[in-house]
Amino acid sequence: MMTAEQALEQIRPDLASIIAVKERTLGSRMRAYESLGSKLGRSPTWIRKVLGRAPDVQVGLHDALNIRAAYERLCKHIADGTDAIEAENQKLRRELDVALRGDRPTSARLGGAPSAAEAPAVSARVAPASTPVASPAAAPRLRAKASGDLSEMPLFGAMEPRP
Repeated sequence: MMTAEQALEQIRPDLASIIAVKERTLGSRMRAYESLGSKLGRSPTWIRKVLGRAPDVQVGLHDALNIRAAYERLCKHIADGTDAIEAENQKLRRELDVALRGDRPTSARLGGAPSAAEAPAVSARVAPASTPVASPAAAPRLRAKASGDLSEMPLFGAMEPRP
């Protein structure tokens, strides 16, 4: 046989779990108390007293059953959400496997972009460079600054052109 105190100790963790989830969802512990209290037909103060183990609070059978039902709904909601996420992950894994195997043409994998055979040649797409590239011999030679020379740019200021 179970005493009222033992029943309360079994219900309290469920109540705390519901409040924790509602707090994350609603952004406030007080809003969580109000929301759950309205669903249970109790005040937010009553919920705080139950969680705080106040000696003057009574949890009746009807309250315990309502808390258990709310907890089971929460668990079902979480399980349903997990199942939906897992189904989406499986779908994405299948699409990734197909794309990596190359079963589909490239245009289908890239959302309608032309395949390599359909795209113009690279030389036709790239414009010629307008400025000539200097040879490495024409680049100024750099020498290390003396350790006492500092500049505003410590990484680039450590090197200066050689005369």
